[in-house]
Amino acid sequence: MAFAVRACAPKDLKDIMRLIKEIAVIYKIPENEIRTSEEELMKAGFGEHPRFECFVAEVPPQQKSKEGHTLIGYVLSVYTYSTWKGRNLYMDNLYVMPEFRGQGIGKRLLNRATEAAWLKGCSQLHMHVSSEKPENIRFLEKHGGEDLSAKEGWSLLRFQEAQLRQMAAQSKC
Repeated sequence: MAFAVRACAPKDLKDIMRLIKEIAVIYKIPENEIRTSEEELMKAGFGEHPRFECFVAEVPPQQKSKEGHTLIGYVLSVYTYSTWKGRNLYMDNLYVMPEFRGQGIGKRLLNRATEAAWLKGCSQLHMHVSSEKPENIRFLEKHGGEDLSAKEGWSLLRFQEAQLRQMAAQSKC
């Protein structure tokens, strides 16, 4: 199958939102709980100080999806900093539409993100993966990823919006 991986452009954001909504369906997240929008992606990714980096996978029109889409996958990442390791890449999403999986597209997206990270001086790549998707864990392990939950006992914690608001209100700064 012919496909290309390239940097995301503003024209791709409608398709990125479509793919984000596909992922939400897979994880049973109601659409009304998705706070991201095309406008937010534009501001966050293409504003004065971009906060994320994104690469997309695209097929030629003759290989479009059943629904008629040519943008069929993406990887969206942000750069973080580790007090032990310095600059790191955090991959928020690596997604390929199910009908296009198994053809090297996910691997090429992963490689493109890691190439960009390496060129920017990153020492590690991090990503959280649902334990309900063992095939995703296997994909990343096959390409060198380590499951830190199993290997080192690390847990991923999150503070939701309500907790952030409450804690911010209690701050004495």
